[in-house]
Amino acid sequence: MSGEGGRRDGGMETHQAGAPPVARVPARPSPTGAESVSCIKRIGASLLRGFVLSLLQQQDPGPRPSPPVTMEQLGGEGTPDGPQVTSLRQCLHRIWGSLSQNPEIDSLVQCVAGQPPLPALATISEQVFEDGINWGRVVVFFYFTYRVIAQALSRSDCIRTLVDWALNFLWERITPWIQHQGGWDSILSYLPSSA
Repeated sequence: MSGEGGRRDGGMETHQAGAPPVARVPARPSPTGAESVSCIKRIGASLLRGFVLSLLQQQDPGPRPSPPVTMEQLGGEGTPDGPQVTSLRQCLHRIWGSLSQNPEIDSLVQCVAGQPPLPALATISEQVFEDGINWGRVVVFFYFTYRVIAQALSRSDCIRTLVDWALNFLWERITPWIQHQGGWDSILSYLPSSA
């Protein structure tokens, strides 16, 4: 995937084969100033778990539906999110809606099909961010976390391990970038490509 060297005029970034193209909008500081790392981690954990859970709830149960996954199984609490997290999660879903038709994402989906869950998630996460971070890639990372968890539903003991791994990746690799952007609120100004 392309890094920060892509176009900065709101157009498409250049990208490598197999990586979803995304448009960038320059980061805007959070209206309340930069968020602390602990706040970014807390919001990020809630966003990741909620994004995964909402997609799991929307998926076709198939011929043999499995029991519904709960927020507690994903390591979260069943309490409702505050308005900020709800607004951010809605933004994540809008961004995903515009990126989901990208054929390059479909090819990445094929890469994880049938692979052991944790190595598949680790490999795809590295590929998504191999040459930079932007909000579109963060959303794609959330989506692939969901895809791998959805494939691992028959192994319920594996779900929490996958979520924990994804959160550690988010905290170690992406949180410093999010803080540099001014916090999670800067995603609200991100306009993905219509590709």
